[in-house]
Amino acid sequence: MPVLRFAIPALIVAVSSCDLAGVPARVAYAKGRAQLDAGEYEAAVQSLTHALRLAPTLAVAYNDRGLAEYYLRRYDAARADLNAAIEREPRLWTAHNNLGMVHDGLGAFKEALADYDEALRLRPGDAIVLSNRGLTRYHLGDDDRALHDFDAALAADSEYAQAYNNRGMVRLRRGELQLALADFRTALVHGPRLREPHVNLANAFDRSGQYDSAIVHGRLGIRTGGGSATAHNNLGMAFQHLHQYDSALASFDAALARDPRLVVALSNRGILRMQMGDSDGARRDLEAVVAIGTDPDLTADARDRLRSIKARPR
Repeated sequence: MPVLRFAIPALIVAVSSCDLAGVPARVAYAKGRAQLDAGEYEAAVQSLTHALRLAPTLAVAYNDRGLAEYYLRRYDAARADLNAAIEREPRLWTAHNNLGMVHDGLGAFKEALADYDEALRLRPGDAIVLSNRGLTRYHLGDDDRALHDFDAALAADSEYAQAYNNRGMVRLRRGELQLALADFRTALVHGPRLREPHVNLANAFDRSGQYDSAIVHGRLGIRTGGGSATAHNNLGMAFQHLHQYDSALASFDAALARDPRLVVALSNRGILRMQMGDSDGARRDLEAVVAIGTDPDLTADARDRLRSIKARPR
C-alpha cells in the first residue's frame, strides 16, 4: 500500500541583533524575531518588514523574514529575501542553510546541495546543516550519502532529535524496521514535543503489522503541533489494515482536506473505496492520482486499478 514518510527540515533562526543601527530598528527586529520563534509567521513578516524600512541593509532581517516566508510556503518570497541577505552579508551561513531549505521545498535539490555545501564551508561540521543536506540527499534517493550526513550530524550533536528522525526515514525506506523504530523513538526522547517522529512511527508500526501501536502514534501525531495531512494519511492506513473502513475513510478525507494534492492519500482513499464497493468514488480518486502525476509508482498503480474498475461488469 502506498505510504508517505514525514521529514523534518531543521531550523536556523538564531542571529544576534547587537549590530542593529538605531533603537527603533532594534525594537522592530526583536519583535519580529520573537514572533518568528513563537510561530507567528505572518506577524513576523510584518515586523521584519518594518525593521527593514528602518535599516534597509540589515542582512539578518532579510534572513529571518525569508525563514518566516519559508514556513508560510511562500517560497519565491523566501528565496528573494535570503538572496538579499547573502548579497549584503555573503558569510551569513544561516542564510545559505535557509536558502537550501527553500530550494529543497521547491524540489530544486541540486541547488539545495550547493547551498548546504557553502554553509558547511562557512561553518564546518554544523549538525543542522549536515542533517539538512542529508534530507536533500534522501529526497534524491541517495541513501548512502544521506546516512553519512545524518551520522555526521549526530557525531556533532548526539541529542539532535531531527537527525535521528531523518535517519530513521532512510532506514525505513531500506526496510530496516527495527533500526528505524529505534531512531524515531530516540528522536522523541530528545524532542518530546516533535510531531514528525510520531507520524513516522505510525508508518513504521503499520509496515511491521503492529496496527494498534500505529494508531496510537498516528493519533499523537495529529494532536502534536496541530496535525498534518501526512499524519492523517498514516493513521488511515492503520485503520484500513484493521478493516475499520469508516475510520480509515475519515482519516483520508481529513488528509485531503489539508492537502488536496497529496497523491498518496488520494491513492489510499481510492483503494479503500474499491474495497468498500464504491467504484465511482475510487475512479475519481485514482484519476486524480494520474492527473497529478508526481509519483511514477502511484501513477502506474492507479492506471492498473482504473483498468480493473473499467473491466468489471456493471
